[in-house]
Amino acid sequence: MTPINLMVRRILFLILPLFFLTFVFPVLNPATIAQSDTTEELVTVVLNDFYVHPNTSQAKAGRLTLKAMNAGPSTHELVILKTDLHPAALPRKEAKPHRGIFTEYLVNEENTLMETIDEIEEFPAGTSQTKTVVLDPGHYVLFCNIPGHYDKGMYASLHIVKQ
Repeated sequence: MTPINLMVRRILFLILPLFFLTFVFPVLNPATIAQSDTTEELVTVVLNDFYVHPNTSQAKAGRLTLKAMNAGPSTHELVILKTDLHPAALPRKEAKPHRGIFTEYLVNEENTLMETIDEIEEFPAGTSQTKTVVLDPGHYVLFCNIPGHYDKGMYASLHIVKQ
């Protein structure tokens, strides 16, 4: 082997691993792939007696963190569902009987015209909760499904668009 060939081999032996670590490994690293393929947005949703107000009506597809803030005096929850229905026209069902003069209703989350994605369970007034979900493009409704709350206007639309 000539001295030039030996020198080229040594240089390649030193440079090739550095090249791999610098350029190839980051591309193959699953954490890098996950970060580049998905974006994460934050949507703040204020719930009060009796409304649901997200800080935006549109977000990009992918990871979405919902920060629900209960600004009202009552306990609330936040349900996320995908549907083509108007937010005020979701299918309802009678809530379980309770003491009271009026019948109260819930959104029927099992209805086939919509897909329940996730929810933030009931949380007390003056507190906040977060939930991270992955949403595909489409129309979503955010609402409180405590008996009677949806019927009093506790719902809002959220449109998820392609990135």
